[in-house]
Amino acid sequence: MPGQQKERHEEMRKNGSYNYRADTVTAEIFSNSFFFDAHDLVQVKYEMLRAVTEDRDDVSSTSESFGFSRVSFYQIRKEFLESGIVGILPKKRGPKGSRKITKSDVDFAEKLVDTHTKAEIVNILKEERGVEVSKRTLERKLADKKKAWDRSSGP
Repeated sequence: MPGQQKERHEEMRKNGSYNYRADTVTAEIFSNSFFFDAHDLVQVKYEMLRAVTEDRDDVSSTSESFGFSRVSFYQIRKEFLESGIVGILPKKRGPKGSRKITKSDVDFAEKLVDTHTKAEIVNILKEERGVEVSKRTLERKLADKKKAWDRSSGP
């Protein structure tokens, strides 16, 4: 079993569901159990919600025994109520996309590529569209668009 658990933990690390704070989980259900694993963040969150909702346990002491704050409990519960189990899956952190330049800005810039330098296009975007972007970012966005076009046109 220890080999399986090690593999399982490695998979959880890869998919982002590994609980790096497993040592803070003191809930009895997670002690000496192969099935209940304090390193499984989704399972810990779900069992915390279940303990409060079904067993009518106190929010403050329960959230603490599962390694969360009371505020975190309410956020986790909100996400679960809105989206079900998917709501408590770990989410990718950081920006979810381009924050400075939009698709329409890239389309606009692409029309200028044949007649202007990249530096000139950066200045035009700033003056005409209020978009401040580096020359390198513009180059990457134009290259990304070209790659997407090449993939979609196919042989």
